[in-house]
Amino acid sequence: MSSKQPRKQRLARFTAPYHRRHREMSSPIDKGLRERQLSRGFVYPRSMPVKKGDRVMIVRGEGKSKSATAVSLVDRKARKVYVEGFTYFKSDGTELQRPIDASNLVIINPDWSDIRRRKILNRINDSVEWTEEVVSEFEAAEDEYEAETVEPSEPKVEESSDEEEETIVDASEPKTEDIDYSKMSVSELKELLKEKKLPVSGKKADLIERLQGDSK
Repeated sequence: MSSKQPRKQRLARFTAPYHRRHREMSSPIDKGLRERQLSRGFVYPRSMPVKKGDRVMIVRGEGKSKSATAVSLVDRKARKVYVEGFTYFKSDGTELQRPIDASNLVIINPDWSDIRRRKILNRINDSVEWTEEVVSEFEAAEDEYEAETVEPSEPKVEESSDEEEETIVDASEPKTEDIDYSKMSVSELKELLKEKKLPVSGKKADLIERLQGDSK
């Protein structure tokens, strides 16, 4: 893209061929994983195009987290990536996946099931022979690294003790039946509806009626 004019840059970006879009949608591979595999005699590239099935970590922007998640869809046309668990709610309560740029991701556990992707390693290593043992070693090493460095996405369930624990009820917290929804603003009512996973469309009276019906 040699032109300095923004209109020509936008035109070149949105009319780029598929192979260029594929190359531009690349994410860096985690540095620790590259060092781990280098000690085993395999050289990883610094980055490579994101693929469905990769385990990635969001390191920039909204949704930044230390837990890994799988790539569910790669939209080359829109240059966006969709990962599992990164969603948002529409005004009617519908849950949709939120798109994210590939530059905001770090590949923590690549998927080497695609033969074309294995050629990336063949170019920088001395002719890797992809036997079943090599593939299993790759997957085991990457799974082990992910388990060591990445926090679990789901909270651990603590085992309940045999002794019954006494629960202290806070009398200052109002019960659901005692809440006066008419004194709340529309935005506050919609937040409550989102927490209850109920539709948030309609007028204030409709929102109050929906909350009162759910509390019964």
